[in-house]
Formats: sequence, C-alpha cells, structure tokens
Amino acid sequence: MIDVDKIAKKVAEEPMENVDEGNYEYMPKVPQHVIDEDLADRARERTKELRQMEMFDDPYENWSGLR
Repeated sequence: MIDVDKIAKKVAEEPMENVDEGNYEYMPKVPQHVIDEDLADRARERTKELRQMEMFDDPYENWSGLR
C-alpha cells in the first residue's frame, strides 16, 4: 500500500534546485535594450491615447456628437 504521508514528507524535505532565497539568479534576465524599447512603446501608446481622448473631447473635432 502507498504511504502518502511518507512520500509527502520526503518531497517536502528535498532541497529545491536552482532556488536561492533572495537571489533571483535563476530567473531569465531581460536585456536592458528590451526594457527600454518596451518603455518607449508604452510612452508612444499613451501619447496616441491622449491625442484620441483630446480629439473626442473637442466639440469642433467631434462631429459624431453634433448630429
């Protein structure tokens, strides 16, 4: 018969591989140029969204509200 408690205890006491508390060396590193490109993309997207909001808030440019 399988002793689940014995197996669970064995697994719980096994050391974890590639894990060090407080040290995230095992996580894949993202190159800085990728991070910078993502920030630039988000800034451009935000600028575009703000322009769209301003256009639709402007009574002169928002013709759909003047029907």
